[in-house]
This record gives sequence, C-alpha cells and structure tokens, in this order.
Amino acid sequence: PARTGTLARATMLRTSANALWSRFVPAARQHIAGAGAASASRRSFVSSPIAREEDEYEIDEHAPPLNLFGLPARYASALYTAASKAGNIPVVQAEFKTVIDAANADPKFKTFLEDPTMSKAKKIAGLTAFCDGAKFAPITKSFLCVVAENGRLAENQKIYDALEEYTLAAAGQVKATVTSAQALTPEQLKELTAKLQKHVDSGESLKVETKVDPRLVGGFTVAMGEDFFDLSLMSRIRQMEAELAKPIGA
Repeated sequence: PARTGTLARATMLRTSANALWSRFVPAARQHIAGAGAASASRRSFVSSPIAREEDEYEIDEHAPPLNLFGLPARYASALYTAASKAGNIPVVQAEFKTVIDAANADPKFKTFLEDPTMSKAKKIAGLTAFCDGAKFAPITKSFLCVVAENGRLAENQKIYDALEEYTLAAAGQVKATVTSAQALTPEQLKELTAKLQKHVDSGESLKVETKVDPRLVGGFTVAMGEDFFDLSLMSRIRQMEAELAKPIGA
C-alpha cells in the first residue's frame, strides 16, 4: 500500500519531534540563550514525467506509489514508471546504484559525470560505453543519457534517493532519513525510531537512515516521504536572526 501523508499524522510527528528536541540536545538549547537520432530516442523515453506536464493528472498504474517534489523526484518518477512498465524495477535500480557507487569510489569518474565544462556529447559517449560494458538494461542506459543530455548528472544521488523511496513505498516500507549534528547514541536512535514508527500506516514497516551534518550545529532533521521537519539548532538560530533583523515595532 502507498503511504499517504495526512495533516493529522504530520501534526503528530511534529509534536513528537519537538518533544524529542528537548531530550536529545539540551546543550544546544542552552547555547541558543543551516545528439541526433539517439537524442530523439532518449527524449521519447522521458516523454511524460519530465517533459509533458499535460499528463500530470493522468492515472497510471505504473506510476510511483507516492508523491515527491522537486526535479530529482521527477527524473526518478520517469525512471520508475519506465522500469515498471518493462517489469524490471529491481534490475534498473541496481544498475543505477552501480553508477552511484562507481562515482563515489572513483574521483575521476565522479568528476567526469559532474564537470559542467565537459561536453554533453562526450559524457553521453562515455556513459554509453560504460553501460554497454556493464551490460546494463536499455532503460538504464537511455535514462542516464537523458540525464547527461539535460546536464543533470550531478543530481544522480538525489535522483536515486527518490527512486529508492518509490520502491520502498511500493514494497510497503517507509524511509525516514534522520540527519543530526552529531551521531545519535543507540538509545536516542531507538527512541526516535519508536516515535516515528507510530506515524507509519498499518501494514507498513519503517526503514530509518541516519546521517551526520555538523552544519546543523545541534538537533536533527527528519525527512519522511513528503514530510520534512527541521528541529536543528541552525534552523532556530536563523529564525532568531530573522526576528532580530526586523525593524523595532514591526
């Protein structure tokens, strides 16, 4: 079943997150006192989710089971839909992950993908050779070439993250990404997971992914499908700065 974000659940999640703030970051609270025929073929591959907004409201049984927003999500939606129609989502997802992992493991390959000064034709040729050598499915190869042609290869990780959320939702799983200023202790992670689990629909399971971002200064953020909650110290500092910037009496 697809997860549906509701106002009630969002309100409950926000309440829980605020309660956890006071327990996880007491120190932070005290501190307070962010080309050619091939080209035409590739364009036809993404004819709906990326290029044709007139189809936005059409019902498609192969469309992703939840709504995500932003450009990376649109690319991920196109890939998910095409792979679903071909019946090989797991294969396409695994192949896309191979490209992500290769870029993370090889700085030169990552630069090749993301360098904005390199010609799109050269990137497409390189990706075509890479995909052919790895015997990727035609869908995966066509998709990567479209992303290269549109100059969006630097967004690969974000596109993959959205694709993963779609596939998890289709499998009855909900992904929650918790980003904190410092690594959460096992006890903190256990408590937060228990709180988040309460906001998952019956029959669905929760997958929690943790990340560390010192720029948050303190606290944490939670991204759960369409919902995003920022309980970081940096967010509160920015709010305070905005208030202080207002003219006196405003």
